Amino acid sequence: MRVSEGRDSTPVGGAEVVLHQVTRESGGPVDTVTTNRLGEYVLSAPVLDTTATYIVSIEYAGLGYFSEPVQTFGATLDTASVLAVYDTTHAAPTIALAERHVVVRAAESDGSRRIVELLVLQNRGFTTRIAFDSLHPVWSGALPPNALQFEVGDSDVSVQAVQQRGDSVVVFAPIPPGDRQLLVSYTIPRSTGELRIPIAPAVASLNVLLEDSAAALVGDGLAFRGVEELDDLFFRRYTGGPVMAGQAVAVQFSPSSFSLVSYWWITVVLATLALAAGLWRWLRLQPVQPVPTHPDAVAAEIVALDDAFARRKATASDQERLEYERRRAELKQVLSQLLKARS
Repeated sequence: MRVSEGRDSTPVGGAEVVLHQVTRESGGPVDTVTTNRLGEYVLSAPVLDTTATYIVSIEYAGLGYFSEPVQTFGATLDTASVLAVYDTTHAAPTIALAERHVVVRAAESDGSRRIVELLVLQNRGFTTRIAFDSLHPVWSGALPPNALQFEVGDSDVSVQAVQQRGDSVVVFAPIPPGDRQLLVSYTIPRSTGELRIPIAPAVASLNVLLEDSAAALVGDGLAFRGVEELDDLFFRRYTGGPVMAGQAVAVQFSPSSFSLVSYWWITVVLATLALAAGLWRWLRLQPVQPVPTHPDAVAAEIVALDDAFARRKATASDQERLEYERRRAELKQVLSQLLKARS
């Protein structure tokens, strides 16, 4: 394994590299060596733990760089990969937003919605971009003005170096050349009739997935790409790009999506009169309904079927469960066939 610097892959000699052993319970350095004039080095673990992960680190220009997990050969750890390090800069290059994936979940029981965004930040230069100070982040992007409960997920940058500042997400972590993924999520309140997805900065590729079958995407430049199944949930996918800064992209929610929340008293009355149970039995005794022939309609019917059964699950009979499972399997098979035919 060797260490190289910059666009010309210049060997880094005389640098100290450290081998770290990481287990579920603990982690720490187990070996340290200095690179030769060709930037090469070999590290060894005194006692090899086959359940542990081993990574190599080096500090260069004040920043720490880490390798991918290394291969093991007996007690010696050595790979043919290169650990690249870079000079740092405060002003350039500009960090671009290569991809933005926005997942809009269906409404929760209180009417709020969880939004998950995967952002791919791209450094197209040959130096590591670092923050000038605590007021000037490496990169910033716009969030909806009513974004609440902001969280950072498993990302390629430090969670502690990502913050929400007003209507923006800001990143202070160093970003070396290449791509870095940033996963964030937030909640919008139930009063939100329209989610405006602010485009700032511009994004090369935008991908919006809608779980709510009654929601509608509004805006130019994004095309419907079909229905995707993720963890037994169905999402309508819209893609486009490049999308320029300031371009209008919004998701409009149907008032019916909030009917059980906005009109909670109706739910109480229905429960009191036990009409929900009667309605379920009546529907079950009706002739089998024809299966829709459009993927969106099939996905919407699956969602409606799941929602109806979820409210009856605790008291449903074995026959009702079997009928639900039969109908759902039938719809899933039809949806799969329709998607294959379309592709």
